[in-house]
Amino acid sequence: MGIEKNNRMDGHRSRMLVLFLQGCVIGIGGILPGISGGVLCVIFGLYRPIIETLSDPIRNFKKYWHLIVPTAIGIGIGFLALARLTSIFMEKNSQAAVCLFIGLIIGMIPDLWRDAGQEGRGKSSITAMILSFILFTAFFFYLRFGAAVTMEPNIWGFLFCGAAWGLSIVVPGLSSSSILIFFGLYQPMLYGVSTLQLVVLLPLGIGILLVILTLSKGVNKLYKNHYSTVSHIIIGIVAATTIPIIPVSFEGPMDVIIDLICFGAGLAGALLFSRLMKRTR
Repeated sequence: MGIEKNNRMDGHRSRMLVLFLQGCVIGIGGILPGISGGVLCVIFGLYRPIIETLSDPIRNFKKYWHLIVPTAIGIGIGFLALARLTSIFMEKNSQAAVCLFIGLIIGMIPDLWRDAGQEGRGKSSITAMILSFILFTAFFFYLRFGAAVTMEPNIWGFLFCGAAWGLSIVVPGLSSSSILIFFGLYQPMLYGVSTLQLVVLLPLGIGILLVILTLSKGVNKLYKNHYSTVSHIIIGIVAATTIPIIPVSFEGPMDVIIDLICFGAGLAGALLFSRLMKRTR
């Protein structure tokens, strides 16, 4: 009995650590251009519990608190404490940072595919996945190459930043950071977060909460009533998110090597996370 109890405790601590680390990755991923916090939640199998909790906190927090609490702590640390480090990393080599997350996303797609088929996989689900991939690929390429508008980095601009970040959680695949770059708000927001400026953090937090509280119930209802279709649509969005951020230009062979190393590290990290989650479920 003592050995079994110790094994359970070790398994519980391991799972808490994994969830905390995944939360850190989600928080950092929300900052990196081209990466969606919602996508990373989906990839780590945390999207549905988080959305259900946000849509009905009183009923579902008790059910999912063991997932939500360590993940939320990790997200907070990843987003706030590591924002400065991420800013430095982005300034030094943003392309290598993005390659790291591309590897992470690709490494988790097999798990996404398996989970999406839990309640069946009909022709309508496959069709929805293909259509979502085509539509969102076009949308992301438009944002990358066609949008050319700016917003002022003031309280309303940072409120918009929060709304965009909240949207990227509720709607997996929408990268808030990529959107904010096009509006000229990314660098001011990142600097404000890394230096803990309340004039940035307060409107940012309000914007996140407003969007999440407004949209989470509708998204959760769609998930419950059309699990297979919605899950496959999300796979299409995840794939569409990845395509526009793949590097296509390099300054030299060393850049290629560094990017490949970062991609491999992300892929290895994804496989490690997947194995650890299987062991602790």
